[in-house]
Amino acid sequence: MTKGSDYYTGQTAQAYNRQWRTFTARTLDATWRVIDFSALESLAADGARQPCVLDVACGTGILRRRLAERLPNAEIYGVDASADMLEQARVALDSHRRVSLAIATLGADANAGLPYMPGTFDLITFTNAMQYLPDPAASLAGLGHLLALQGQLVVEDFARRTAPFPWLALEWLIRRIDPGHIRAYTLTEARALCAEAGLRITADNTFTANSLLHGWAVRAIAR
Repeated sequence: MTKGSDYYTGQTAQAYNRQWRTFTARTLDATWRVIDFSALESLAADGARQPCVLDVACGTGILRRRLAERLPNAEIYGVDASADMLEQARVALDSHRRVSLAIATLGADANAGLPYMPGTFDLITFTNAMQYLPDPAASLAGLGHLLALQGQLVVEDFARRTAPFPWLALEWLIRRIDPGHIRAYTLTEARALCAEAGLRITADNTFTANSLLHGWAVRAIAR
């Protein structure tokens, strides 16, 4: 994953929240709607343990902050390939002492290249970043290995649009702005990649981020 490319460093990283404020709000709202919070809250209610959460490609920490507020006793981890984005996240999450941040690049091996043990997380979120993966099915399978029993993987990204929308022209422009972009996927393609990764979809939705970008979000569990 090349989310640590020049696009996410320096002034671009510093201005990210301002420039993408509306887009981020809509994409994360879609993500929020497919998270099964009742399952997470039941862990604490049963007295077994507090939920353990991982936000992959976490950027400036907006989603993690919302998760920390909704699940105040959860252990929440965040990883991103961009040190500049993570620095903003550290500032934003300074008051949340149960949040841990680390630089890491998502890979395609057994644990998706991340420094965590299999079966660790009750919730993994992965937003606005599947477009960067050279082997998305393998990376999703790796994230699936990190899920605890009945843990949930929530993935969201903008969608490839079909004719008559001029998608090829828009994607050419996206690559000019952000060379790390590889390709976008339709919801049907995202569901197929999850199935290939050994994951079962339990919820999904679609949304409109703006006049150009539509998106999808899915919740999946390991089979």
